[in-house]
Amino acid sequence: MCNLLGLEPDQTWKKGDPRRRGGFFSSSGLSATIADAKNPGEMVVAIREFVAQCKARDFAFSGSNLSAELAIGVTVGDTEQFVAFVDFSASDLLALGALGVELSIAAYPTSDEANAVT
Repeated sequence: MCNLLGLEPDQTWKKGDPRRRGGFFSSSGLSATIADAKNPGEMVVAIREFVAQCKARDFAFSGSNLSAELAIGVTVGDTEQFVAFVDFSASDLLALGALGVELSIAAYPTSDEANAVT
């Protein structure tokens, strides 16, 4: 799957390993970065490109007996991005669902002081 989609695993786990949000993994798996963008708009574009790539290769996680989660993290609170919007269209969400991809979005607080280079 990683070779087919051109992904490099960032992290791997085995069935029974603890999850960050509590509980344990029910199966072995991996995480891979599909977009590392400067802002949510660029990130959504990159995610759309990934979805198109999956469709072009006729790949769906659900059809491959795999589970997949798109975990999105954004920082908010500094002058560059005090508020962030992650705008998916209905067709984006349908396309993710058709691939068998779950969606999780988290916001992380930051500040200009936290980002200051010393």
